[in-house]
Amino acid sequence: MRSLDLGPLAIGPDRSWVSPASWSPRRSTGGVWAVTMVKNEQDIIATTITHLLDQGVERVVVADNLSTDDTPDILRELGRSAPVTVVTDRLVSYDQEYKMTVLARLAARHGASWILPFDADEIWRAPGHRDLASFFASSGADVVRAVVYDHVPSPDDDPDEADPVRRLGHRCVEPSRWSKVAFRAFPLAQLSLGNHHVRRPGHRGTGLEIRHFPVRSRQQYAGKMRTGAVALAASHYGEWGGRHWRAIGVLDDAGVAEAFDRWVAEAQPVVFDPVPVPSLPTPVGERYRPGP
Repeated sequence: MRSLDLGPLAIGPDRSWVSPASWSPRRSTGGVWAVTMVKNEQDIIATTITHLLDQGVERVVVADNLSTDDTPDILRELGRSAPVTVVTDRLVSYDQEYKMTVLARLAARHGASWILPFDADEIWRAPGHRDLASFFASSGADVVRAVVYDHVPSPDDDPDEADPVRRLGHRCVEPSRWSKVAFRAFPLAQLSLGNHHVRRPGHRGTGLEIRHFPVRSRQQYAGKMRTGAVALAASHYGEWGGRHWRAIGVLDDAGVAEAFDRWVAEAQPVVFDPVPVPSLPTPVGERYRPGP
């Protein structure tokens, strides 16, 4: 694992966040690179990254944004035996589309043929194909849209299962109205907030699916809303960006718990359709048990 420290660099409309000179992972042989930014995702990040590598992704680049849980330790453990590059992001502000655009462009500069921008709570799949790598190798598209299915906590979940991907077997029947994209590497590609769109020329296609685990427990949900609200307040988005996080992040514990219950209720109807994922490398995973 190569660990990079970006330092307190400025970010803004000029997208100045990291100098290419400070980026030094091994040059790609033309495979798929997955890029992400994370904060406090100890309960799920090991499963997400292990799944991507099992799917033929050549390298995973993670910008860790001041995590205060065990996320940095998990990333270090994974990087000892896996192609994982960790970027230390010390900018409090969210500014997702700028940071992800920088990571995607630098991956392209280092020879990646495809860029897969992902969130820690997303399991990407290519139904009907052996794995993601074979899907991209056979694709004639330049941008591929992925439909998103949210997984939902259920009374039937096994409380002794620490891994939320294995624990949350129920998903919404209907896909989310928000899709995501992966794309063929392009030096001037520009991602949108949420990785929902990418600005680059070329043919658009479909065929990918994401299983999304945004709400996994009351404790995780509360932390996500509150840290998200702080990061958004420091960003350039203004009140229009992340209104859901902003509104819930300022509530007391009872208010957040009510919002959690409301999210689960509004996600109905659901169907039991668990996601098969590879076993986690020891000792990563099992000791990072989430709260209720």
